[in-house]
Amino acid sequence: MADDLDSLFATPPAAFIAERKRIVAALKAAGRKDQAKEVEKLPRPSVAVWTVNQIARRDPEVIQRLGAITARLQSAAGAEYGAAAAELRQVLDELRGEAAAVLAAAGHDDVGPHLVQRVIANLRAAAGSREARATLEAGRLTRDVEEQDAAASLFGGALIAGAPGARERPTAKAATAATATTAATKAADARAKAESAAEAKAQERARAKELAAAEREVKRLRDDAAAARKEVERTERAVAAARDALAAAEERLAADRAGAEAAAHALAQAEGELARLSEA
Repeated sequence: MADDLDSLFATPPAAFIAERKRIVAALKAAGRKDQAKEVEKLPRPSVAVWTVNQIARRDPEVIQRLGAITARLQSAAGAEYGAAAAELRQVLDELRGEAAAVLAAAGHDDVGPHLVQRVIANLRAAAGSREARATLEAGRLTRDVEEQDAAASLFGGALIAGAPGARERPTAKAATAATATTAATKAADARAKAESAAEAKAQERARAKELAAAEREVKRLRDDAAAARKEVERTERAVAAARDALAAAEERLAADRAGAEAAAHALAQAEGELARLSEA
């Protein structure tokens, strides 16, 4: 089933449902009903999540680098933390370029920075999550990685001051970076929601236009049908009138034929009488 999943997660979101149905049907036809049920439950990824998967497939090395740097940031301190943070910035810049390239190749040339930022937020969160990292590396994320996973994984899950066994934050930079990351993720979420709302409105407007165009087309066809019915009625009346005229003409023809026959008979009698008188 690995090849089927690779095909499914490489499929753009717009065609995801159709491809999923195709794979499910093929699995059922092959008698693999349990696998078909698993595939059938897979949700269609957002554009941002789909982009993350494509980056993981086309450049697994940069994903591994992101994971390694993320792991270093969780335990680094001082100069080591600063070096890791600098490397992270370089990798994120590279990933932004990758995201823009994937989106442009998929026809999303007019995307704003908010979508790219959402892609980056998912990459960072998944790279730092034990549960999501393997899925990320396989290029099979199905939904946005939870925001709290990103904060916990990037800067340690037990860094709450005063908690038993908690570690101190490595440096003030780490705390600032954590706050900035959370704020950026929230901002990305807000922009993503606004984008989804705008997309929904655009789709609603498009549907309204399609409905109006369809209604106009139906009205035009109804008018054409009504005009055609009227033309048929006019032609039927003309045919009926022609039939009546033909019947009258046939009656006149029959009468004229009878008159001609009577005249011919009278002529024949007159000629016979004339011949008889001439002989006498």
